[in-house]
Amino acid sequence: MIKYIRFKDQFDAAQMQQELALLENTLWKNHYNTSNYEGDWSTIQLRSVNGRTDNNTAIQVAALQGGNNYRDTPLMEQCGYIKQVADFFQMDKTTIRLMKLGAGAIIKPHVDDALNFEEGEVRIHIPVVTNPGLKFYLEDERLLMEEGSCWYLNLSRKHRVVNEGSSPRVHLVIDGIVNDWLRDYFAADHPLRVVLDDPASEPVYSTEDKVKIIAQLRSMQNETGHRLADEMEATLKPSNDK
Repeated sequence: MIKYIRFKDQFDAAQMQQELALLENTLWKNHYNTSNYEGDWSTIQLRSVNGRTDNNTAIQVAALQGGNNYRDTPLMEQCGYIKQVADFFQMDKTTIRLMKLGAGAIIKPHVDDALNFEEGEVRIHIPVVTNPGLKFYLEDERLLMEEGSCWYLNLSRKHRVVNEGSSPRVHLVIDGIVNDWLRDYFAADHPLRVVLDDPASEPVYSTEDKVKIIAQLRSMQNETGHRLADEMEATLKPSNDK
């Protein structure tokens, strides 16, 4: 079972941020699962059940009566580039949301039942706005997701988030149904893939990713960040062993 993949494709965060700015006066709707968070966790619906902007629930397709009733909302028409990003994933999309976690907010440890590739439905995360104080943990592993990067996360595993930064975090979150296109895409060569139930499976970062992670850790400006950056930096230096 796949734990997560950092995909090879990178999207233009600046263009997404421009479109986010156009929507900032739109009414953000508090996340429906109020027991799972503290602080500001809110959403803008770009695709939802029956295309309604006031419906931010993410119902699994199997639970719907009468088939797939998901439609783009009128707000999607204002987001030309974000729609291009969503259209890149050639699968049937269910919900598409901008999800904001305010400064100081936390999402408590929880699981999203059956939301994983192996059971037929996936969730793609693309950070639009983030900060070094954002801590996203999938099980006990912290994932460092930079703006514009693209990730599949197996959220049927326990996960939690805390925003210790001074600014909000906003992700573009795309839910969809597994098909042949997605199977081929998941099987392609991506810079980072971790599989569960495999003792030999450890995160493998490319040199480019390591450099970016080191910069993020340095920007935290604390002892732990510098220590972790030093440890990763040491793996970039050529060995003297013959």
